[in-house]
Amino acid sequence: MKASAVIAPGILVLLFTLVHKSYGECKEALVKSEMNVNMKYQLPNFTAETPIQNVVLHKHHIYLGAVNYIYVLNDKDLQKVAEYKTGPVLEHPDCFPCQDCSHRANLSGGIWEDNINMALVIDTYYDDQLISCGSVHRGTCQRHVLPPSNTADIQSEVHCMYSPQADEEPGQCPDCVVSALGTKVLISEKDRFINFFVGNTINSSYHPDHLLHSISVRRLKETQDGFKFLTDQSYIDVLPEFRDSYPIKYVHAFESNHFIYFLTVQRETLDAQTFHTRIIRFCSVDSGLHSYMEMPLECILTEKRRKRSTREEVFNILQAAYVSKPGAHLAKQIGANLNDDILYGVFARSKPDSTEPMNRSAVCAFPIKYVNEFFNKIVNKNNVRCLQHFYGPNHEHCFNRTLLRNSSGCEVRSDEYRTEFTTALQRVDLFMGQFNQVLLTSISTFIKGDLTIANLGTSEGRFMQVVVSRSGSSTPHVNFRLDSHPVSPEAIVEHPLNQNGYTLVVTGKKITKIPLNGLGCEHFQSCSQCLSAPPFVQCGWCHDKCVLLEECPTGTWTQEICLPTIYEVSPTSAPLEGGTMLTVCGWDFGFRRNNKFDLKKTKVLLGNDSCTLTLSESTTNMLKCTVGPAVNEHFNISIIIANGRGTAQYSAFSYVDPIITSISPSYGPKTGGTLLTLTGKYLNSGNSRHISIGGKTCTLKSVSDSILECYTPAQTTPTEFPIKLKIDLANREMNSFSYQEDPIVYAIHPTKSFIRHVDIALIQR
Repeated sequence: MKASAVIAPGILVLLFTLVHKSYGECKEALVKSEMNVNMKYQLPNFTAETPIQNVVLHKHHIYLGAVNYIYVLNDKDLQKVAEYKTGPVLEHPDCFPCQDCSHRANLSGGIWEDNINMALVIDTYYDDQLISCGSVHRGTCQRHVLPPSNTADIQSEVHCMYSPQADEEPGQCPDCVVSALGTKVLISEKDRFINFFVGNTINSSYHPDHLLHSISVRRLKETQDGFKFLTDQSYIDVLPEFRDSYPIKYVHAFESNHFIYFLTVQRETLDAQTFHTRIIRFCSVDSGLHSYMEMPLECILTEKRRKRSTREEVFNILQAAYVSKPGAHLAKQIGANLNDDILYGVFARSKPDSTEPMNRSAVCAFPIKYVNEFFNKIVNKNNVRCLQHFYGPNHEHCFNRTLLRNSSGCEVRSDEYRTEFTTALQRVDLFMGQFNQVLLTSISTFIKGDLTIANLGTSEGRFMQVVVSRSGSSTPHVNFRLDSHPVSPEAIVEHPLNQNGYTLVVTGKKITKIPLNGLGCEHFQSCSQCLSAPPFVQCGWCHDKCVLLEECPTGTWTQEICLPTIYEVSPTSAPLEGGTMLTVCGWDFGFRRNNKFDLKKTKVLLGNDSCTLTLSESTTNMLKCTVGPAVNEHFNISIIIANGRGTAQYSAFSYVDPIITSISPSYGPKTGGTLLTLTGKYLNSGNSRHISIGGKTCTLKSVSDSILECYTPAQTTPTEFPIKLKIDLANREMNSFSYQEDPIVYAIHPTKSFIRHVDIALIQR
């Protein structure tokens, strides 16, 4: 993978606030040792004419649903092989879907509308066909039959899926599928039939002649020219009086075992101003939606505080979700089996009383078996209530009835009805607050060996790969700026057997193919970071850089040993008496076991003498130690760092004997404020210096090797005091400073003058 380190100032902030505390004293060393988050990669990509809404993969072709276009790309290098224009479309009240309305272009009431792709699915039961549903033509769909000899051909056979029936109930339109306000469509084969499960955001603007439903299940007709509802219970609608005040956003839909699930963001209650996330579940064979249930989901971050209290932060707004299997390590940690479906979600905290997310995110994993167990466990408790936004507060289902439900299976009775649980299913942030200053907008996962890896996208167009684990926080091993547009929740992971997999990531008008095996090793700039990368990335340390084995010709490539590196030392000298706190900046100082930082084997030496390490203030890139005393001056002493695996040496430290050779002036007024200059040698050695006169502090103004400047303190009587200088544990005393009576001004002569400069004589006592 070709990469170039093109630096873009200002982009660095994200990663450092994301995963690290910043230590001011060694900030430059930290930057030089951390991952290069400004790396640019040459990756296969395609840019459409308009924003991309949906993407599906079928038989080595990628199908993109965009505004006014459907594109077909090859899956190797994302080259366009076909396109189909879907808009703009002339919409007219008297024009039905599937009709050519171009002849009405000059009539009043006609509007040219962009066709936003709201749903894109592949059906392989009848034929291999691509079904797309757009925002125009009342939310209807069309199917593109894909010839077996050329699955890229989406133009030669296209059918509109709308067939009005005379016997339909007034206001019913089973072929009106999707909402331009937002929709999620799930296709599933059940008992030799194709069912479409649809969740729509609706409001009062939709015309009653082509009614859209909040939640519905409809069957594809065997003639494939449209859909039909099996019963008059096959859909649920938010009541008209609540449609504008109680919007429901459908974020994700999936099927697991015998159930269909939708994930939504909506108000907590009809009257609430706050929003939360819910999971909806019903049986896949339940065409009447009698088994419909919904329940809040919460992704939380807990923070232990003093006096054993715990603060709980709820990330209430789901941004994206993905369902897949866990790797062995994560499965063990969360009590799941390797074949269990896991719902991974990225959640954000919203602004108060809003669905607008803040730059504060968390990632949670919900095993689907736990979701089902939770539904079953709480079903007969007092936290079950009626869905008032669907029924109304005074409906028979909501008024003075005991809510009972057999929720363990899919056997439902016709007299059972839909319910809402008020107790939330909670899971804890997998990354323990690591993403608390970034808005995550996308997630997908894949397995490498025993590890579960997450692909994460951000609102600022960043793409990351990170190991998912509950035992300690993982740092992203891939982190780069993919685009200036947010990463879309629509993502595809393709992991063919015995081949390197990839993920398809959408950002605005662009789709990019990113390998699952990482993006090389160059972006790791320290040895410990290089060796901490997941094993499947196959990075190792070669001299002073992180590379693949074949990129290290000298044979010194290692995946086991990291030698410390010293970047700078402060201060570079100390007085003979010692006591100076030495700060050593660099990287790879810590000894790691199981990726845990450990300094027990780390030592700091000044020549042959030990510098006492302060463990509580030391990190992987900063060591704090206290130097001992020395008998004589020594220059360019070697500072040696040993960490049990090797040593690093830095020859820039000296023991010196600070002296004061003169002071000026030698006297001043007793009210103080005289700028006193001390001249000498090695006056800037050590950490701290303090000048006192008569037991009072002379306030420092400037420090250099040969000069110290300070403002004298006030004294009550005119007298002489010695000047004392303390540098760490070193004490020096100098000639006295004489305090005299303050000067008194009796007169000023002359008392007036020209505008130009004239000397004024002060007559003093």
